[in-house]
Amino acid sequence: MSEFDLSDVISTFHKGSDSLTQYFAEQGRSDNDMLMAFDEIDKFLSSVQEDSLSHLEHKELFNARANELILLIDRLMVFSSQIQHQESFSYFEEFLFLFSLWFAKSGGIISQLIPIVNLIAALSNRIHDQAVLKQLWANIEIIINATEQSIQDDMDDRDPRRPWRVLLLNYSITATRTHDPERMEKSFQFLAQNLPDDLQQFFMEGMSQMTALNYPQAVKDVMEKYYRKYVTQEIKTN
Repeated sequence: MSEFDLSDVISTFHKGSDSLTQYFAEQGRSDNDMLMAFDEIDKFLSSVQEDSLSHLEHKELFNARANELILLIDRLMVFSSQIQHQESFSYFEEFLFLFSLWFAKSGGIISQLIPIVNLIAALSNRIHDQAVLKQLWANIEIIINATEQSIQDDMDDRDPRRPWRVLLLNYSITATRTHDPERMEKSFQFLAQNLPDDLQQFFMEGMSQMTALNYPQAVKDVMEKYYRKYVTQEIKTN
């Protein structure tokens, strides 16, 4: 995602809400929950647009309301998917990502991570352009840095589907797909610090992908370095 500001976030929301409203108008019906969600989102966006510094003065309230909106946008995505309205789904998907990044860049603390992580996983899987992947990697880093500390502490690590784990794995996977050794090094080091129990499996799978997908030699060299450290060395030790 290239540079954007709050006006782009708001514009994307209105494209989604207008699209869905028009769809229901053509059907000759409406949905009260949808309209209430639109109203709530509109009020929040209008309030921060009218007073760009208000959220800094009331940070706890700003964080709480913004995280509620993350869940609300996710529900709109689910709703659009259920009625098979792809246009509004795409707009709300983009809106969720832009809003989350804007929130993070505004000093917000993300506590509702699951919708964002699910979206990042979907984006990572369908993006192939190197420049776009590099921007996605940078945006994942922004989300990581804005994640609530209690989530980062990762005290209950029994669930492999926990969003913090999925986020960091996608951070490293996206780095690999950029074919950039520096991004790989940074992501792998962060992975090693935060998910030590996942390293052996991650680098075993990573090495298998190197040959199967014919990665450049520089990428293979970085992956092999960490494979030797966390797989080969671990096997020898045991």
